[in-house]
Amino acid sequence: MADVSNYTIENASGANVRIDLNNVFSAIQSLNSKSTDLAQSQCVAGMPFLNTATNTLKIRNSTNNGFTDIGNIDTANLGLLPRAGGAMSGVLELDDSNSASTPALSFDGDEDLGLFRKSANIMGFSSGGTEQMVFDANGLTLRTQNEVRFGDSDSSNFTSFKAAGTLSGNTTFTLPSADGSSGQFLKTNGSGVLSFATVDFTSLNASNLTSGTIPTARFPSNFSPTTVSATTSQATRFRSNNSSSPVFQNSSGSETAAGRLVRACVEFDGFRGGNASDNFASISGQFNVSSITDHSEGIFTANFSSSVPSNATTCATIDIDRFTFNNHCVIYLSSTGGATTSGVKIHITNPNNSGHVLDKNSTNIAVFA
Repeated sequence: MADVSNYTIENASGANVRIDLNNVFSAIQSLNSKSTDLAQSQCVAGMPFLNTATNTLKIRNSTNNGFTDIGNIDTANLGLLPRAGGAMSGVLELDDSNSASTPALSFDGDEDLGLFRKSANIMGFSSGGTEQMVFDANGLTLRTQNEVRFGDSDSSNFTSFKAAGTLSGNTTFTLPSADGSSGQFLKTNGSGVLSFATVDFTSLNASNLTSGTIPTARFPSNFSPTTVSATTSQATRFRSNNSSSPVFQNSSGSETAAGRLVRACVEFDGFRGGNASDNFASISGQFNVSSITDHSEGIFTANFSSSVPSNATTCATIDIDRFTFNNHCVIYLSSTGGATTSGVKIHITNPNNSGHVLDKNSTNIAVFA
């Protein structure tokens, strides 16, 4: 290849003109190649040039004051990324003058979906021409109350988290460093630090148990508080966490001043008018009593709908008219052991003559256990 100082064919003898022509054609044929860049005097704008030291193909810029690199002639496609795609060995830089409506990296036919530079060190994610998420040194930020969704096994349904519609400030929740124990719950320290904790029922008292109505739903079977103290508690039902009835105690833990729930109670009319053949007992009100058996004058058994513990404590009273035919009346249990599991039998008698049994028109029995 020839290195010519200029591309002018000087007026000379035929042989010298022929030499000039051959040198110029040789230079053009080799893309004006040489091991150093051409001098200013050798160049015109748009002139191709090959630097043989680096094998870089260049072209003279439009102002003819330098070269623009095209690529290496020993590399496929001159080292440029083909339209069909491929692997890059350098940095890909995108236009930074775009916005969410025209993201720098988008898709053919969906130009408003992609990535864009929101500002210094902040990358934006656009969908439908609207900024949906940004990524910066603080992490990912979802915009416009967008959700984080977790799909099920076939992605037909999902569970999601999202921010409240209106926030008065920023809050960061810090997750626990490890899992908790079975039955524990996730709590906050009031500053966004979360941890697993166990419900401490022993600390419940009137100051931290707020007033109101306890929901009608029953407590779970493993709900077993040691102490619950409040001014007022309301509920549709209470349920023991074992087979025994709940026990009421005072602040010292004594049952004496409080008591137990009744297991069965009944009021019935057993008056027979003094006629031994009049076998009659009418229940006026009851709880857990299915029927009254009238054995004979003044002798009755209250039969329980559901069994109670054996030897349950029993009390009985006569509410109306303690006299019958001018006789005082008292009630005796037929057994010193109290009630059986299925019922309790009583005798209504003259206090001075236990053999003198009498019917009454209002008799009450209560059983505790």
